[in-house]
Amino acid sequence: MPGQTSESARTLPIEDQERALIRQAREGDAASFGELVRRHERSVYSVVYRMMRSRDETDDLVQDVFVSAWRSLGSFRGDAHFGTWLHRIAVNAALKRIQALKRRQGVSLDDPGTAIGEQVSSDSGEGPLASVLSAEQREAVRKSLDALSGNHRMTVVLYYFEQYSCDEIARVMQCSVGTVWSRLHYACKKLKSELSEQGAAPEGPTA
Repeated sequence: MPGQTSESARTLPIEDQERALIRQAREGDAASFGELVRRHERSVYSVVYRMMRSRDETDDLVQDVFVSAWRSLGSFRGDAHFGTWLHRIAVNAALKRIQALKRRQGVSLDDPGTAIGEQVSSDSGEGPLASVLSAEQREAVRKSLDALSGNHRMTVVLYYFEQYSCDEIARVMQCSVGTVWSRLHYACKKLKSELSEQGAAPEGPTA
């Protein structure tokens, strides 16, 4: 009966649980898909919110992501982790939404809909980007991020905020690892250049 399969799946090891839930969901069991949503909603929300910086936009977009995932579940072959597949859908949805906002409104990264400059400039995590940040450099960071394309921004979000490895980012964004590194290098170089113009560049390399 629908709703019972997801309960039985919980007695399996975690990876087997997910495979069972996916199989049951593909067979039309909405309860199993609901359990998959419960397990992955937080991480998908985090990725989307880092890009959109608007709770209303994020709520709508996350709902769209899972509706899209439900409709295209039959195309999921299991070549990648289910979470990676979901994040790929989320990345594409966020990039499309940002482009749509820019076309309609000329939105800047500092506007509520897409601003991540504030969050990046106040981040205290480790890594090349974090190593060049300070309160005095906030405006320079915002300007440098504002100049980045959606793909560059998403790479920064996944690497510095979601702590994805370059291999994982390559799978999510369907590009080569070399492209990931190139985007990260470009983002850090752009940031350092912006800081240099304001006399606030850090010592040493940033990437």
